[in-house]
Amino acid sequence: MPITDNHKVLADQVSALAKRANEAGAVASAAALFEAAHALSNDWTSRVSAANMRLKLGDAAAACAAYESMLCDDGGSAMPDRIRQLTERKREEALSALAEAERGQSSRASFWATLGGEGGGGIAARTTTVAQRRIEARWRESEPAAAPATADALKAAGNARNQAGDAAVAKLLYSAAYALSGRLELRLSAANMELKEGGPAHAAAALDEYDRIAAEATL
Repeated sequence: MPITDNHKVLADQVSALAKRANEAGAVASAAALFEAAHALSNDWTSRVSAANMRLKLGDAAAACAAYESMLCDDGGSAMPDRIRQLTERKREEALSALAEAERGQSSRASFWATLGGEGGGGIAARTTTVAQRRIEARWRESEPAAAPATADALKAAGNARNQAGDAAVAKLLYSAAYALSGRLELRLSAANMELKEGGPAHAAAALDEYDRIAAEATL
């Protein structure tokens, strides 16, 4: 996606909200927001932070894939040494978590699964505990000033990427808008982008998300 000055400004706003979400324990929202911030800016810090949120949520497999992807992909700009060292260290942490899970020693993960994307990315919307959903909802309610306008800007950016045929990035932007607003129509838009990406894996992920959206809509 071509990065404009407007994208960078929005990315800064989204990244700031992601940090506040993480501090409040709304880690799933933080993951979606960091992913959108990276999509808007191609910033290494946001990309690493998004993977860190996946690891923090207990999704070591997605986190490990994201770290591996970063180490193999310069993202259009050379990875700073500091970021590379951090990424390598976090990858080892993720690998250890995976090994622990295989030994049956890991605790139950409470995380929102992502829809598609290499190493993560998409609708961070699948919580496994009521407590985590409540944390996410409370955080959204605590961010009344900047969040609604930023969610609208993310939706508009998602619409633009969809029209440009970039369903993968549109999915990330709609997902972040949902994380900020809790509006199910934005989550549905992200699921639509998942389906639009094409292929059996994306179709299966989209179908799964449609089922979850329908279930939550009836609560």
